[in-house]
Amino acid sequence: MMIAPVCLMITATLSIHPGRSVFFYYETVTLSCAVPGSFSSWTVKRNTSTRSSVSCETWGQLNGSSCTIKGVYPSDSGVYWCESDSRECSNILNIIVTTGVILQGPAVPLTEGDSVTLNCSYKEKYAKESTSNFSTAFYRNGAVIEKTSEGRLSFIHVSKENEGSYKCVHPTKGQSPEVMLEVRARAPSTTAPPPPPLISLPRLAYTIFLFILFTGILILCISMCKG
Repeated sequence: MMIAPVCLMITATLSIHPGRSVFFYYETVTLSCAVPGSFSSWTVKRNTSTRSSVSCETWGQLNGSSCTIKGVYPSDSGVYWCESDSRECSNILNIIVTTGVILQGPAVPLTEGDSVTLNCSYKEKYAKESTSNFSTAFYRNGAVIEKTSEGRLSFIHVSKENEGSYKCVHPTKGQSPEVMLEVRARAPSTTAPPPPPLISLPRLAYTIFLFILFTGILILCISMCKG
C-alpha cells in the first residue's frame, strides 16, 4: 500500500503531462511543480510499493522543478508529490502503469461546468499504438451508466453528480483499473454586476425631442406676442 506524505503545509501545485493518471508501459511522463513566489528548492518525490519518499534523481530525469520518466513501467506506479527543503508540499497524484485496457481520465479535479472525455483504450504490451475503436461499457461506482460503439464517454458540463469511481470494459480483453473523477464547486463570482442605466436610450431621445419641441413653441409664442 502506497502511503501519502506528511507535510507541514500545501503551497505548490503538481501537474502531469499527459494529463491523466493511468498509463501504458513505456510511455513518457513528465511531472512539474508550480510554486508562485517561492524561494525554496523543490523536487518531485514518490512512494511506490517498494520504496518511500524517493526523490526524482533516483528514478527520473530532473530538469529544474520538473521530473521526466522515459518509459514508465509498473514499478513506477505510486503516489507522487512536490516537496521543498522546508517540508512544504503540493497536491498528490496517483499514477498507475499497466497493459491491456485503461481508462484515460483527468489526473486532477475538475470544476463544475468543465467538459471532459473519458477514453477507454486497449494496447498490447509491445504494440506501438493503442485503440479505442471497440464497443465499450462504462461503469461509475460499480454500476453501468452507458454503453458506446466507441471507447469514449463525454460530459459537456460536469457537475457533482458525475463525481465517482469510473472504469470501462472491453468486450473481450477485460476491464480497466478504476480512476476517480473529482468535481469541485465553482467559486462564486466576485465581480459586481454593472449598475442599471439611469434612463434608457429611447426614453432619453424622447425626452430630448420633447424639450426641443416645447422650447421651439415657447420661442414662437414669444415672437408672436412681441409682434
